[in-house]
Amino acid sequence: MGYDYWIVHLHWTIPPAVVLWSFFRKLRTPRDVYKTCFLIAIAVTATIPWDSYLIRNRIWSYPASSVVGPTFFAIPYEEVFFFFVQTYITATLYAVLSRPVVHAVLLPTRPSEGRLARLAGTALFLGIFAVSWAKLEEGGEGTYLALIVGWVAPFLALLWYIASTHLMAMPLTTLLPAIFAPTLYLWECDARALQRGTWVIEKGTKLGLSFRDLEIEEAVFFLLTNVMIVFGMVACDYCLAVHDIRSYEKRSSSVFPAASEFLPILLWSPKPAEADRIKDLRNAIDILSAHSKSFSTASMVFDGRLRLDLLALYAWCRVCDDLIDDASSVLTAEANIRLITSFLDLLYPPGKSSPDAHPRFVSATEMDALLADLNEPQRGSFRLLSLLPVTRPPLDELVAGFRTDLSFLANASKQNGDTSSSSTKATHLPIESDEDLLLYANNVASSVADLCVQLVWAHSASSSRPSRQEQEETLAAAREMGQALQLVNIARDVPADLKIGRIYLSGRSLDEPVENLTADRRELLRRARGMADRSKAAIEKLPREARGGIRAACLVYLTIGGAVDKALDEGRVYDRATVKRGTRARTAWAAL
Repeated sequence: MGYDYWIVHLHWTIPPAVVLWSFFRKLRTPRDVYKTCFLIAIAVTATIPWDSYLIRNRIWSYPASSVVGPTFFAIPYEEVFFFFVQTYITATLYAVLSRPVVHAVLLPTRPSEGRLARLAGTALFLGIFAVSWAKLEEGGEGTYLALIVGWVAPFLALLWYIASTHLMAMPLTTLLPAIFAPTLYLWECDARALQRGTWVIEKGTKLGLSFRDLEIEEAVFFLLTNVMIVFGMVACDYCLAVHDIRSYEKRSSSVFPAASEFLPILLWSPKPAEADRIKDLRNAIDILSAHSKSFSTASMVFDGRLRLDLLALYAWCRVCDDLIDDASSVLTAEANIRLITSFLDLLYPPGKSSPDAHPRFVSATEMDALLADLNEPQRGSFRLLSLLPVTRPPLDELVAGFRTDLSFLANASKQNGDTSSSSTKATHLPIESDEDLLLYANNVASSVADLCVQLVWAHSASSSRPSRQEQEETLAAAREMGQALQLVNIARDVPADLKIGRIYLSGRSLDEPVENLTADRRELLRRARGMADRSKAAIEKLPREARGGIRAACLVYLTIGGAVDKALDEGRVYDRATVKRGTRARTAWAAL
């Protein structure tokens, strides 16, 4: 009886597992728990018969001085714990590193995509299995290595067949560290355990090759098992991504697929509509990566359909905003607003749908005919909006906000002597009072907050949905938070807005020097902080699976206010304050 093996765990395996658990606990979602537990169950179940065979056939053994004594199918409990803890470490490290990845956009868009690589890879792994089996028949030195490779190869063949397209699409910066970091660490752990005699590989079945006392068989074992764990996690992510894409067709979503869906998911091949959806989501992410880095960072704390729908919503808002701001003329901007309104009428027919109704199904032909003048990424954002379970009133508020922005353009056009616009009646600035400012913030930001909360409720378990009164209170607070974030945005963008003929500070004119507006900008930031503080309590009433993410998204954006304050303190009144990605990530982490 001895404790050497448990000492190895206390010194080597338990500390990194605890560190990873502590770090990842704030980001962990139900899907992460499911994937990790599922993989641990498979790993332990698959390893026990193989390891038991090795021990019973004296391929390796454990001195009595290194283990406590009790066994499970001849395997010491310490070894069974090793199966568990290695899988947990590697799976959790992969989950941390893959958090920025939006798995749905990595799915193939053509049935034939990756087919040759899938078949070739599967054949390669099966061929390796056949060679290993032949070596086992032969026996002698190399038997242990053949047992390792022959045991792992069928699992890798299956996982490659299921998720090869996903594995090839995954960033190497995610896959390689997830495989090699725990492998190198466990190589060192194993070498020291072999030196101490904690476990022993018997002679006659091993090649006798080693480096720094690490047997070649052990090196291959840890490398291949970590490859198998990461492949398993990627396969889970692939299946869940397919589930999310397929859920659009059903106009409903769930965290996990039903048991009846597993086989269709494994045999999935993209339909034309699903392929278009994947392309539209790719374009949406490209739009946000270029124009909304704060939200791109904050979105990492969401999962599944909720994350996809939030990305789609923000991309559509960004596209609509650009259709107004970047229009070549006031007439073009007016036409774009009419286009947006017509599209909303298509989704929510006036007089035929209630204010609480979700968008109706619209055929691709109808949509394409209306959106013919837009480019493909822009059309994609409109198509994605048509799939979101949201109501129309907040969308109409957004359009009202766009009209306010347009009135600035119309005012500038009139001052420049351009009479081609039908909006040349505008003779004053649209933001003349504090009420005008708050109404504008309500239209362009409270509306988005309202839509986000609707999406949260739509994709949360029914048991976590609040009562009608709680919903109204939460929505009111979310809308106030939206106004707060917009005030921060206005305070930051004063110099940039003045350059394009806009001023959202009530009672101020366009010819006001930026230096004279510092006090106004500070006042906006002060009010924003007060409004945000009042709204924070309501966030805690949101469903648990989304609460931390919404909190993080809000606080990440509020850090911009701190950057604006700092810039004003330092006299950098013309700077457009930004927050570094690392700071955004740390803020999101603290908010969780």
